[in-house]
Order: sequence, then structure tokens, then C-alpha cells
Amino acid sequence: MKSMNIAASGELISRLSTHRNVVALDRTDFTDVAAVVITAADSRSGILALLKRTGFNLPVFMLTDEPVSVPAGVTAIISGNAQEWLELENAACLYEEGLLPPFYDTLTQYVEMGNSTFACPGHQHGEFFRKHPAGRHFYNFFGENLFRADMCNADVKLGDLLIHEGSAKHAQKFAAKVFNADKTYFVLNGTSAANKVVTNALLTRGDLVLFDRNNHKSNHHGALIQAGATPVYLEATRNPFGFIGGIDARCFDETYLRDQIRDVVPERADAPRPFRLAIIQLGTYDGTIYNARQVVDNIGHLCDYILFDSAWVGYEQFIDMMADTSPLLLDLSENDPGIFVTQSVHKQQAGFSQTSQIHKKDNHIRGQARFCPHKRLNNAFMLHASTSPFYPLFAALDINAKIHEGESGRRLWAECVALGIDARKAILARCQMIRPFIPPAVDGKSWQAYSTAELARERRFFSFTPGEKWHGFEGYADDQYFVDPCKLLLTTPGIDAETGRYTDFGIPATILAHYLRENGIVPEKCDLNSILFLLTPAENEEKLARLVAMLAQFERHIEDDMPLADVLPTVFQKYPVRYRDYTLRELCQEMHDLYVSLDVKDLQKAMFRKESLPHMAMNPQDANRAFIRGDVELVRISEAGGAYCCRGGIAVSAGRTVRGAGGDMGRRGAALFSGSGRGHQSAAGLFAGIAGRLQRDRCRWN
Repeated sequence: MKSMNIAASGELISRLSTHRNVVALDRTDFTDVAAVVITAADSRSGILALLKRTGFNLPVFMLTDEPVSVPAGVTAIISGNAQEWLELENAACLYEEGLLPPFYDTLTQYVEMGNSTFACPGHQHGEFFRKHPAGRHFYNFFGENLFRADMCNADVKLGDLLIHEGSAKHAQKFAAKVFNADKTYFVLNGTSAANKVVTNALLTRGDLVLFDRNNHKSNHHGALIQAGATPVYLEATRNPFGFIGGIDARCFDETYLRDQIRDVVPERADAPRPFRLAIIQLGTYDGTIYNARQVVDNIGHLCDYILFDSAWVGYEQFIDMMADTSPLLLDLSENDPGIFVTQSVHKQQAGFSQTSQIHKKDNHIRGQARFCPHKRLNNAFMLHASTSPFYPLFAALDINAKIHEGESGRRLWAECVALGIDARKAILARCQMIRPFIPPAVDGKSWQAYSTAELARERRFFSFTPGEKWHGFEGYADDQYFVDPCKLLLTTPGIDAETGRYTDFGIPATILAHYLRENGIVPEKCDLNSILFLLTPAENEEKLARLVAMLAQFERHIEDDMPLADVLPTVFQKYPVRYRDYTLRELCQEMHDLYVSLDVKDLQKAMFRKESLPHMAMNPQDANRAFIRGDVELVRISEAGGAYCCRGGIAVSAGRTVRGAGGDMGRRGAALFSGSGRGHQSAAGLFAGIAGRLQRDRCRWN
């Protein structure tokens, strides 16, 4: 590794005797330095507090000729003799040696060895690619180190990723410590695989699984189709804007749950712990955050284990206002359920796409029959892991843990939360139509009137208070859910928040999303009248200011009724006949009118309510087998009232299965899907290049 810099006061730079590059204190963010040298005056200027807040634990030396006591936060006082320069260098070297986490450190050392390989992968450090012009371009684009780090597991120096030996094991133990887990497993093919690992390790045919209707398709695949468990569904909410909400409070009542079991498997209804596993989303795609403590207190005694699918969070324990909702910070006893947490590190943490991790927290039930030992979990892990892992993915997970270690992780997320709050304030100040999804007022005072520090400190500023009109969710209890401060959720006109009804004019969020992409800004996703932007420590003021400026500009285009050809040129050029002479406002009105005519918001909401939940006519595993064998019939949605689903219907943007395998469609389900289908077909036909879509496959089992 190239030697890192020394940071020093400007007046000291010429006095330092070191082979390292020296940078001024005001020219670094301290991520590229291995030691800091300050003056006595600097120590009184706030620099020590700044260095402490970074969480980097840098060695700090004070260079002075005067006799002074060593201030807190200073490693040593030096005057500039030769021995002291050696001490400075030794401190910098020690910092560098302890900087890198276990696996990544070993990987970089191995790459630097420059071994000659006759093992896979066949590109042999990229040399194969470089023997063709296209391959050379590919090699140059990604850079040499990526190819040198893509190596074969035939060399054991990096440890074994499947049986968790060597530096791979050390990396996962380090991550477990950072995230407060008993064990952590790095997964290289996404939380889709991580969820299947957990469900395949815990569930078998005949087991009952308590199943959040917001669960990702991977939980359907792992728990229901692969494991063959029997689901008891928990209904979930949607609001008129299209936001994905949480489970109704009444669904966590024990009497209610036992009644649901009685409808599915009557003989299990009175069992002490009827559920082998509950699968609950800790945070929904649209930023509704559950309180893990409440979940465990309400249903924990009914479950052997709870899997908190935290694909869309994972950072909650590093944010003060969210920390007490984290399942990994819970105080647990032998009577509580075992806890699994899966996290999509690539979503809002620091990881390449497909990086995920499983956290296991169940030492409190070790020795009990329900305990899942490492060997059982790892058997499922190996079922879903490749024998040819891509080491840079594993290294990214290792680095992610290091970034979150100690004060640095908390500082980074605190800064992210503050930036998000300031962005919401800016939108409230500059926009009249597009609004942040937060309470308009708290305790009689407008949300934006509070200081950023206070808003970041207290969860009440993001809470879904039952009965308040602004959020449009029903069935919540006090302190049950709150808005994730790191999900910048915005609403567009079209819904009256007070009544939940459509207004005369509306702006479907998909049109805003197309406009932003046209101007180089990519939102995470949009729904009916809502749009989502993910916030991470990667953000900065300039980036968010540009977003706010584009939102304000979009509103001006609406007010000025600008030609669509000028506002959405890419869409217009692709479909010039369809959108000839259209204005932006005209397009918004036409799409909004379609939503109104089909009552799309209520159709969407109804799909996740109890009255629309499928009756489990057959085990999902059997339905899947029927599909594989071809023992099915393709039928029209409108005629599917008596059909059983052999495949799931998936809402593409979120991977949410709105109708699972094995459930009957029922007349209401068929009507809902038929209405939704007409809506999507109408939108696709009428609004080419703009409309969304839904994956819909339905078959009848013979």
C-alpha cells in the first residue's frame, strides 16, 4: 500500500522531517492521512474535537518548543528532534497496519505478490482480455486491480468462504462485532439468497411461518416453495399515494393470530409456540420502520425464530433516533425467539451490488431444541453459495464493516440524516406541489420550524401518529411505525391528504421520475403519487441542492404548461406521433384521469388487505411442482375466480408478491387483478414510454 500522508498546520509543514507527503489541515478530510501534527494554538481551535468526531483514531502530535501538558486527544508532544520524527513515523506505520480489515488486508497483500497462476478464472489477471481490442477496452475501463483480485479459491491463503476459515472467518467475526450479532455470514448473491439461506435452514414441510404480506419474493421462494412451509399471512397497508406501509397493529394480537392459525391448520392453533419462524420486514421499501422491540414483545413468545428482513435498512443501529428499534441491539432472554437479520449491504450501506449479510443472534436459546446450530445454517448457506466467489464482493463487505466500526459509522449516518432534513426543508421552501412525506406540524409548530439538530434527535418528528391525516395509513398503534429519515419520500399532486380522495388535477410520479432521469438525476423508484430517493453517507449538499432545483424547475414547467417535446425530449422523440402537440400539464392530467377512472389507489390497497388475502387451497410447494410438470392451464385473469395460483404475481419495482403460489384467486382477487391489469394495459397503451408494469402469471392447477 502506498504510504499515507501526514496532515499538519500550514506553519509546520516546512519543519517536518518525513519521507511522506505532508498536507495542510484545511486541505484534507483525514481519510488519506496516517498522522496529524498540530500547534498548541491549533489544540485550542477545535481541531481535536473535529478529529475525535471522525472516529478514525488518528495519532496526533503537538509540535512546540514550549513546555506544555499533553491535552486530551494528543498522542505526544514533540519539539522536532530526530528521535521524535521516528516516533511520528512509527505511529503512522502502526495506524496504517491497523487500518484495513482482515480479508481486504490479506487480499491486497496477495495481489501485490504477483503470483503466476495456472488456475481459474481463465482471464488470468486480465491477460486474456488484453489479447483483443474489445477485451483491452474492457480491461482498461475497470482497471488492473479488479482483474488481479479476481482469483481462484485453489490458493488457500485467503481462507475458505464456504466453510469460513482463515481471513474470511476473521472478516465475518469482525462484522459480527460491529453489528452486534453472535455470528455474521457474508452472502455474495444478494439478500434474495440470504433470505433463502435462513428459511431453508429453519423451515421444513409442515412448519408454520408467520408471513408479512410485504415480504420480498425471495421469502416466498425460500420459505414456501423450497421449504414447503405453510404461511399464515399478516395483512399490510398501502396509503392513497401508493406508499408501502406496515402490518396492522391488530395483527400482532395473540388471539387474532391463533384464530388465523385455526383457519389454516386448526390442530396447531393452541400450540405454545405455533410458528417455527416469523418473517417481518424491519423496514419497507417506502421507509416505514418497524420497532423490533415491539414485534418481539408482541409475537416473540409464539415463534421459535423471527427473521427481520432488513434489506432496506441495516444502518438503524448507527442512528441515535433509530437505534432502539434495531433487532441486533435487543436484550434477549431464553424465553425470547432467536433472531436472524438479513441486510442488503449494497442498497444503502457501502457494498457492491449483490453484497448481503446474515446476522445470527440466538446464543440466548443455545441448548434448546429450537436452536439452529452453525452447521445446519451453513449447510443451507452452501446450498446457495457459489464455489467460485468473486473476492472483490467479499472484500467490500469487509470494508463496509470497518467503515461502520465505532464513532465513524455513527458520524457518517448522523451527517446523512442532517443532510436529508435540510433537503426536506429546502423542498418545503421552494416547492408548492411536490412535498416531503413528513408531518406538516408537530406539537402545533411547523415541522421545518424546528432546528435540524432537534429534528435529527427525536423520532416524534418522523412518527406515524394514528389518526393524523397527512400519512393516510390506517390501523396503526402509537409509536408503532415511523418514516425512515434516510428515505427521502416525496408526494406529487393528485391526492387530498385530508380525505384520501383524488383531486381534480394530479401529477403521476412516473412523469416526474422521467423528467429527473432526462436531466441526469436517478430516483430509486416511483409509484402512483409518490417518489423515493435513497440517502446514504455518499450524499453532499451540492448533490441534494441540484435535486431540489430540478424539482422546483419541474413545477415551473407545469405552471408554464411547457411543450412535452421540450420537457421530455427522449420520450417525445421515441413516440412523436403519440405525443404530438402535447404539453406537460396535459399529459399529467390525462394519466391522472385514468388513475381516477380505475380508482387505482384503492385497487392497489385492496390487494394487501385481509379480505383479499388468498385462501391456501394447496401447499405452495405443490403448486410449484404442478407448474414444473405442466399440470396447469393458462386462464384469463377475468375468468380466474376459481383457479389456484401456481406462480406468484410480482410487483416489479419492489419484488413484492401480490398473489402467492398455492392460494386461490377467488372472485375478489380475480376482480382486483383484472382491474389492475386493465389499468396497466390502458396505461401501457395510452402512455407509451412512461407507464409502469406488473409481472402477472396465473395458472389453474388441474
